[in-house]
Amino acid sequence: MAFRSILALATVATAVSAQSLNVVNSCSESVLLFTQTSFGTIDNNVVVAAGASANMGISSNWDGAVNVGTGCTSDGSSCTTGAPTWDGSTPFSRAEFNFYAIPGSVTYDISLIYGYNVGMEISSADASCDAYACTINNCPLPGPGSDTCYSPCCSSASACSGGALPAGGGGCVSNAGPGPNSAFYYTTCPNAYAFPDNDGAAGYTPADNVDYTCSNAAITLTLCPGTTSNIPKRK
Repeated sequence: MAFRSILALATVATAVSAQSLNVVNSCSESVLLFTQTSFGTIDNNVVVAAGASANMGISSNWDGAVNVGTGCTSDGSSCTTGAPTWDGSTPFSRAEFNFYAIPGSVTYDISLIYGYNVGMEISSADASCDAYACTINNCPLPGPGSDTCYSPCCSSASACSGGALPAGGGGCVSNAGPGPNSAFYYTTCPNAYAFPDNDGAAGYTPADNVDYTCSNAAITLTLCPGTTSNIPKRK
């Protein structure tokens, strides 16, 4: 009995510490998840129906991003926003994760550098870890579809017409500092990146609370959560 109890405890401990990424689609339409990888592996071109969820099948050391597409064709070859056009022809919301740097932990953030098409919330199975959420209405530079926004680095919709970011990289100041509409973004969603160095790198301000490292790597990305977090910058 003691041996079986030890095995049971070990199984529970393994389950708690296992890395996972589950996407819950609370939007009223299906979405296409286009993923990018710096290290490790993850499923790509995943269609998630409205009200459904998907386990992204990440490796324990995955480092990369999930970009969201809306209004996609059945084969996912084109979307009204995001997904295969992640390189910029339409805006998209982006969630970034690093399960690689610190084994057993994950660092995550929501990035609006490429614009916005659906709300996002990133949370952990450990409720003590910061849960970041962003929902935007009334964009300063409206994109296609409903309540979508072009990049804060663009001064006009036409400036973004060739891509979510202007030519020459990030398009914000030296691909680091705020762009023309960053103020709207970091005021509306203070826990999401509104410009590349929104975390205070190189002394840029505001240095908002935009990335978090959690020791519980069972992560849920909820789309269209209908809420926005407002967690103050840690001192």
